[in-house]
Amino acid sequence: MRDRADDIALFLKHFTCELARKHGRKAPVYSVTAKNLLKRYQWPGNLRELRNFCERMVVLMAGQNVQPENLPIEICRGYEQTKRVGFVLPKGGINLTELESDVIRQALEMTGGNRSRAARLLGISRDTLLYRIQKHEITA
Repeated sequence: MRDRADDIALFLKHFTCELARKHGRKAPVYSVTAKNLLKRYQWPGNLRELRNFCERMVVLMAGQNVQPENLPIEICRGYEQTKRVGFVLPKGGINLTELESDVIRQALEMTGGNRSRAARLLGISRDTLLYRIQKHEITA
């Protein structure tokens, strides 16, 4: 895909429309800057990575305008992000185990309990998700 950057916009539109219909959600709209960053990204996972990205955007940004600050950090690398703060660790810290458990529960809820889709949303393999579900004793 790195040799066919112009095709990324076509695939982006195709996957976004297809997945919006599949999930029964309104497709997000990508800003010009976001599209340019997506074209510039190398996509090491090829079309599968792009499709997974589109699915995340459909679920998390349904009907919204996707800006550079809504894109994953690896896609924005090298782009001046003055508005993006990212996650800031509170001075009192966090309970990482609780946070991981909560995020997994949210992903499962968003996908109606579909573990494969939940794993894609989280950017992990299904096996990793199953391991973490068992680790946190999450019941579906």
